[in-house]
Amino acid sequence: MPPMALTHRTRRSLCIWAISTLVGGVIGVMYSMLVGGQPKFAFTIGCAIVGGVMGFELLFVQQPVGTWLRGLPLLAFMIISTLVWTAIIATSLQIVPLLLGEEEAYGEAYQASTFQQDMVFSLAVAFVMNTVLRIRSLVGGRVLLNFLLGRYHRPLRERRVFLFLDLADSTRLSEELGDMRVQSLIGRFFFDIARPIAEHGGETHRYIGDEIVVTWPFSVATKDARCLECVFDIQELIVAQSQRYEVDFGVVPRFRAGMHGGPVVASEVGDDKREIVYFGDTINTAARLQSLCKEKARDFLVSGDLLAAMTLPPEAKEQYMGEVELRGKAKSLKVYSLSRGSWNS
Repeated sequence: MPPMALTHRTRRSLCIWAISTLVGGVIGVMYSMLVGGQPKFAFTIGCAIVGGVMGFELLFVQQPVGTWLRGLPLLAFMIISTLVWTAIIATSLQIVPLLLGEEEAYGEAYQASTFQQDMVFSLAVAFVMNTVLRIRSLVGGRVLLNFLLGRYHRPLRERRVFLFLDLADSTRLSEELGDMRVQSLIGRFFFDIARPIAEHGGETHRYIGDEIVVTWPFSVATKDARCLECVFDIQELIVAQSQRYEVDFGVVPRFRAGMHGGPVVASEVGDDKREIVYFGDTINTAARLQSLCKEKARDFLVSGDLLAAMTLPPEAKEQYMGEVELRGKAKSLKVYSLSRGSWNS
């Protein structure tokens, strides 16, 4: 049986872990030079601390096993993760010198005062890392990086793919479940689908009521039809979680999705609350395809222009819906309904 191929997210996580671990070693060396330690030992200890911390983040927190932790209120999440990080740091500072077989790993006998000093420094670095990771979870990694680099400080033209996805029959669900329960359902739904979105390289652009807007750089979305696979995996995830939804809400959510790709203009706007926004006909088209799903009684509609830019996955089924005149567009657009397996059959 051939080995299972690593997913894009797993490869990216391993790359982040390796780079972070090496950076931790470099920080350890710089710190040891300031306090008179031995760099070769400090490098190992720095790698152990950062490697352990990032291993916890990437292999536990960001994996399905860490779903319960990510679902906690942010303050509780930060407290628990900080306690775990503290345990990892303390263990590394105590165990690594013993494993190295050197009691003078820091230049002198390893005294309690040295441990306290190193612990304070390590916790300070960990606090900065923890804060960055939690901010990243709030605004998105790419968005945070773009804000820091000022990429969209001036308008920039890009090619992107947009997915508009909303919860079907939300008005009826609100009447049946009540506002509070339907909002809990929407929150659970958005929380669950975040993983396949990230797995396929998507970026959550914004939430609008019961609707989520996801975007990809055009080349990322069309490589191996990752944008299509994302929607298929969301549907399969909801099917897999159907029993849990039935128990908790008495209903299994369904969604409708529209997708289109093309040129847009991206720009950073706002002052006290900054945001990256996209302008262009591409976004309007994707939104109108999503609205068209209800009229056509289909769950997933994609423009022919976008499909022409990639190879359809072997297990995917397409159905030509004809040329559709979308409101506000001068030219008609070829539209396809897509599904995988028996979905939409």
